[in-house]
Amino acid sequence: MFKQLQTFRIVYETRNFSHAAAQLFISQPTVSTQIKQLETELNTTLFTRNGRQEIVPTASGKLLYRQALQLLETWDTTKAAVRATGQLVKIPCRIGASHTTGNLILPGLLATLAEYGEHFDFHINLANSAEILTAMSQHKLDFGLVEKPLVTDNLNRLAFGHDELVHAGNFDSPLWLLREPNSGVRHYTNAFLKARNVQPHQVMVIHSNQVIADLLDQGVGQSIISRHVLTDRVPVEHLSDHYQRRFFLLTKTQPNTDLETIQQVITNYLQRWH
Repeated sequence: MFKQLQTFRIVYETRNFSHAAAQLFISQPTVSTQIKQLETELNTTLFTRNGRQEIVPTASGKLLYRQALQLLETWDTTKAAVRATGQLVKIPCRIGASHTTGNLILPGLLATLAEYGEHFDFHINLANSAEILTAMSQHKLDFGLVEKPLVTDNLNRLAFGHDELVHAGNFDSPLWLLREPNSGVRHYTNAFLKARNVQPHQVMVIHSNQVIADLLDQGVGQSIISRHVLTDRVPVEHLSDHYQRRFFLLTKTQPNTDLETIQQVITNYLQRWH
């Protein structure tokens, strides 16, 4: 039954039997069979087809998805506990952070969480905001820290803190240092370039705020970047209120009950952060 629920979860999230089969490393007929078995067991229809490829969950499918998330997480915790009988069982806690929040917020937050290391096994992942959102939606992360106001089903969003983006670096340089397209900073950079009618002749795409900050510190190029990651040596141009932004904590609408303590610790820390 748990194997069928796992297959159902991937089908629900991909909206495609072929994509689900590829993620699960099984054949498409096997995916179809497992979904059919679930529908027979529950005496309902879980999906309807919308065109040749995309499928749409029914009301029953949406209800089962919400319940399946809790069942699968409970099952994973139970398996870990049984396998580690007689040993101290640490609860996994997966935290994803965008590069900006990783630089500004993560060090202090992890220092706070360190005292819970006896009972929790922390895994930290750095990526851009869109990738963190995707990983949260696919249940690969328990908590996400992002700087882009992203919204999706099955996730809660808590705003906290403030950040100021500035135009920084060598303003006469033709070289623009850009973050990758799906990052929160790139979103603001594109808006800035459009508003100033600037079309950079030279660009360098870098997946790290810190690397960009280091280059600016050496007098290389110009960029839109968080003021907090710059040294005093870097020239800056302060921008309008449109470049003042907030950070966001992403959490699951149906969280893992084993992580309630950690969620409260994280929330309390972020509400004090400024």
